[in-house]
Amino acid sequence: MRYSQLFSTAIAITLLATVAAFATTPTAKSVVQVDWQKAEKNYLAALHSENTGLRQSAMHFLGEYRLKGSVNDLVAVLHSDKVEYNRMAAAKALVKINESNGVKAVEEAALYDGSDKVSRYCEQLLKNSENISLKD
Repeated sequence: MRYSQLFSTAIAITLLATVAAFATTPTAKSVVQVDWQKAEKNYLAALHSENTGLRQSAMHFLGEYRLKGSVNDLVAVLHSDKVEYNRMAAAKALVKINESNGVKAVEEAALYDGSDKVSRYCEQLLKNSENISLKD
């Protein structure tokens, strides 16, 4: 009798583990289509936020997803933001997006930005732009 209880318990545990494994395995049906226009609109709203961290995150994702409708807003940040890191994040996003007027703005910032730190960063971005724009 004892052996049959152990055997039944082992079968139950094996069955439970198998069901749990299949229950947590993602399926192809869970793939979600992204509305990129809506995403871009939301990232642009975040770009104009008072929250610096939110703005920097928005710039990162605008560049990461190469959202071309954001180029003019990113150029505005590069030209006028008082925070160096924000200008640097805008420059990186512009180089990743790789639109001609955005890259030109980064070239100008490399020459004329009031901060040596931002100028050098833009210069390095442009030197490495092939690697940056081809990543991911």
